Amino acid sequence: MKVMDSFRIVWRNLWRMKLRTALTSVGVMIGTAAIVAMMALSLGLKESAVKSLENFGNLTEMDVDALRWYEENGEWIDVPEDKVKKLNMQAVQDLKKIPGIQAVMPIKELREQAKLKVGRREGYVQLIGVDVNESAAYRKNDVEKGSYLTGAPQEIVVAFDVSRELRDVEKEKREERRRKAGAGRNEMSQMPPPDIGGGDALTFNLVDRAGTLILSREYRIDDEPKYEKKELRVKVVGQLKKSEERNSSAAVYVPINVVKELNEWVTRSRGDEVEEGASRRSRDKAKKDTFEFDRITVKVESREKVESVVKALKENGFEVYSPARELETINNFFFVIQMVLGGIAAISLLVATIGIVNTMIMSILERTKEIGIMKVIGATVLNIRWLFLMESGFIGLIGGLAGLGMAWGAVELVNYFGASGGLLDSLNMGYGGGDPEAEPTKLAVIPSWLAFFAIGFSFIIGVLAGIFPAIRASRLSALQAIRSE
Repeated sequence: MKVMDSFRIVWRNLWRMKLRTALTSVGVMIGTAAIVAMMALSLGLKESAVKSLENFGNLTEMDVDALRWYEENGEWIDVPEDKVKKLNMQAVQDLKKIPGIQAVMPIKELREQAKLKVGRREGYVQLIGVDVNESAAYRKNDVEKGSYLTGAPQEIVVAFDVSRELRDVEKEKREERRRKAGAGRNEMSQMPPPDIGGGDALTFNLVDRAGTLILSREYRIDDEPKYEKKELRVKVVGQLKKSEERNSSAAVYVPINVVKELNEWVTRSRGDEVEEGASRRSRDKAKKDTFEFDRITVKVESREKVESVVKALKENGFEVYSPARELETINNFFFVIQMVLGGIAAISLLVATIGIVNTMIMSILERTKEIGIMKVIGATVLNIRWLFLMESGFIGLIGGLAGLGMAWGAVELVNYFGASGGLLDSLNMGYGGGDPEAEPTKLAVIPSWLAFFAIGFSFIIGVLAGIFPAIRASRLSALQAIRSE
């Protein structure tokens, strides 16, 4: 029997008992719709929870430190000091070998506050030293204006909010003097407030402008405190995109060697500056050999790989400081929810499977003589089984397609009433990551894999339900089947 002939026979039989086929498919439709709708709801809530977690930081970026203690059997155990990872270049190379990590950026921060002065504006900033070669791959896509560091010691890259942090001190002083010289209270109340980084600072461009980094240190000579100031001429070569991370809003990035030298200058006493050259060289070599970063930031290739990367980092002796640590808990929680909801909905699909078995057995009883004639004219046992399996499979497929459409309509209604009723806003799940241009989060989503899974699963359920009827039909005696009425 040709394949196309068998499909024509299957279609003719289903169409001949179309009412029974439709009623049997309704059971599959309800079961499929229930499973897809339940899974879509749990997936949507999980996506909303993850996007809400992104409000506290980018999940694909995480700070890595040495693991100093871990939990085992409900107890916290300290890692031996000789086993604690050192945040040095060896650690950077070890992190690069972990699958899923796209880039690694070691960081060394200045131990003192630095002041950045550009033109008449000045303000305190957080000076962060980065390895230019390692961080180029990390930050190359984050540059909004200008370019990234090339390694020159006088180049700096500023965070998005640095321009807002710089104040026009001279303008503030002039306005303060004008307020004090005001003739009366009304005049004072009409004076504009001092420039604290807003106003025209919103459009203040720092890129390609020269500036000065100003540092100060305190040292003692004969127990008498002395103060010294150091100025470093710099050029702003780039500005990063806006970030939701509060701790990097006023960051200024420079080559790591610059921060290393400035840290030595800040912490060095006046007596250190008159050491002999040979002893200084030996001390510098020892510092170079034991140099460690303050922290290391890694970037993961995608959010789907965050959980595996966090697990690998802990196995390699690193600790992770990022909202991504909660991602495993969220995934486990919603996995249980999906299993519970899917299990409840699967009960209706089980009932539908029994309905398909019943329908196919009734079909055998009605078509006993037809089966006998097919066997007499040459149809094999496999041909008979194939026909009944395809019939039951197509009943499941029809129900699956209808159930998918029914689930899609239910999901659209849930999302519509959830958005119009303000449910997403009340759950603080309206947008992910705080980006006003981001696509609004939905209460329920049907990804493409779930749609194809539902169709394929319903077809397989139909085929499985037809196994027993197909075997029973193929075992009928041709002679007895022809004689039956």
